[in-house]
Amino acid sequence: MNRPFVIGMDGGGTSTTVMVAGLHGDLLKSFRLGPLNINGQSREAAEHTLMDLKRELETSGMNMSDCRGICIGAAGISNRDTAELLNRNLKQQGMQGVIRLVGDHETALAGALEDPAGVILIAGTGSICYGINETGAKFRAGGYGHIIDDAGSAYAIGRDILKAVVRSSDGRQGQTVLKEITFRYLKMDSVEDLITWLYQPGRSKKEIAALAPLLEEGIREKDSASAGILDHCGEELAELAGAVLTHFQSPVPLVVSGSVLIKNDEIYRLFCEKAKERFPQLEIIKMRGEAAQGAVRIILRETAERNGYETIPGN
Repeated sequence: MNRPFVIGMDGGGTSTTVMVAGLHGDLLKSFRLGPLNINGQSREAAEHTLMDLKRELETSGMNMSDCRGICIGAAGISNRDTAELLNRNLKQQGMQGVIRLVGDHETALAGALEDPAGVILIAGTGSICYGINETGAKFRAGGYGHIIDDAGSAYAIGRDILKAVVRSSDGRQGQTVLKEITFRYLKMDSVEDLITWLYQPGRSKKEIAALAPLLEEGIREKDSASAGILDHCGEELAELAGAVLTHFQSPVPLVVSGSVLIKNDEIYRLFCEKAKERFPQLEIIKMRGEAAQGAVRIILRETAERNGYETIPGN
């Protein structure tokens, strides 16, 4: 029998990062495959990625039958149809070990912190906060999609920018530089053009989220509408984090991730200020580590518990 191993995968809409490790956490191989986010891709694309996984392992003399466990982190993976598809395909590839399918927020937290206990707040196209407390209990706030949720996300900011533009245009609120900035960015010159663009069939939430960076110019211009959006975003993200942090009896690190908090210094500063008003001892850390490494840590912990061996510290 060949050396046993585990696999951690960070599945995305365009590519998937894979890490293969020994049972004590030593990295054996890492590589990239195609997409593994069924919410944003076809089932066929996900099936093709899993077939490529088997082929890539075989090029290094590894067999799926020797895999003691695999953890896949991806958005929307809690969907039952998605879980059934991935489980079925992995078993068809020869997988006999433990299969763990988790949200990308779980692998991101495990990748950022060596200890299981902690909290992660992600604000990218969407938003979610997730944490594991000292007893191992898991808590989540947000992450329910752009139609009813995604507070403080890039999508929410983009939507609020568009709202400010139309409200300013019809007189429901004062003038805002966001109108000029948005029209320039989208290469248009009227609200009618904007509405035509917005409601075109197939307009995606990512295209709305792509407007979020325009807020920075509005803030630099000391625009009141921009300031209002900024304050609302900071408040929403602090509320999101607070809903999870309230379940912790002692201070734990809060990891922040996603374009909104990593790339916008003003939003990050305001969020930190509001979060520490409620949790003065809170330690806030910008994202570090890799989600695929987090997936490895998750599956190592589970297989170790099932089989009675220990992993090295930090895995």
